[in-house]
Amino acid sequence: MIEDFKNFSVFAGENDPITVLLVGETYCDKNFSIVRPNSDLNAFEFIVDGSGTLDINGQHLTPEKDDVFFLKVGSNHKYKANKDNPWHKFWIVFGGTISRSLIDAYLPKDTYLFKNCNVKHHFEKIFAISKENIPYEKIVSKITIELMHIFMYIHNRLHIENENLAEIIRKRLDEAVESSFNLDKLCREINYSKNYVINIFKETYAITPYQYYLERKIETAKIYLIHSNMSIGDIAKTLHYADQQYFSSSFRTAVGCSPLEFRKKTRV
Repeated sequence: MIEDFKNFSVFAGENDPITVLLVGETYCDKNFSIVRPNSDLNAFEFIVDGSGTLDINGQHLTPEKDDVFFLKVGSNHKYKANKDNPWHKFWIVFGGTISRSLIDAYLPKDTYLFKNCNVKHHFEKIFAISKENIPYEKIVSKITIELMHIFMYIHNRLHIENENLAEIIRKRLDEAVESSFNLDKLCREINYSKNYVINIFKETYAITPYQYYLERKIETAKIYLIHSNMSIGDIAKTLHYADQQYFSSSFRTAVGCSPLEFRKKTRV
């Protein structure tokens, strides 16, 4: 096992609002295993890669790549890495008087595993902050911001899960037809990893989000060609194509004729 961590527990005050006790990165080996009866810590752990199992308060869970699992004070838990595919993970152990309120307000009761979380950058930033040569109070202030992002991310994710995720993605794509599209940005907005977004959308609509987005652009172009007197160049600009030539080429590939030919045929 390779582990790199910082221990701040000596600086933490019992009545501090937020305390950062430990921050680390671990490359587990096949023998990695931890058992804690009646745990005295709160922790978030993000799985960068690999797989394993977590048994906590009677639940058997399987944290894997892009998952976050939560270890709560007072829980009985044991977790171990898969011997053939051990975890690489970032983690933070935290406490404080306010942390208890955050856990109650933002995390659902008796839920310890959150799948496909797009929060790797927050854990990387927490790890980087822990290495800075600054006073403990400043480290806590900076890490608290990232910790809040993680709490809010999980809370907002659970809110979205109560709706139809594929339909939410589709609506966002429809709204972006007359603008440039960035799948990474969409994933950040709806708090899911790129692979999960692509898979869940494809399962519902049998097409990738990007393919759907391109098809909606073509359908919107058809409407402009039939019902407006906009020039081909203006339509290309409105739909955020790189230029008129690229728009015409994309349209021909999708429809089988040029935009001008389509306009002539549909207006006869």
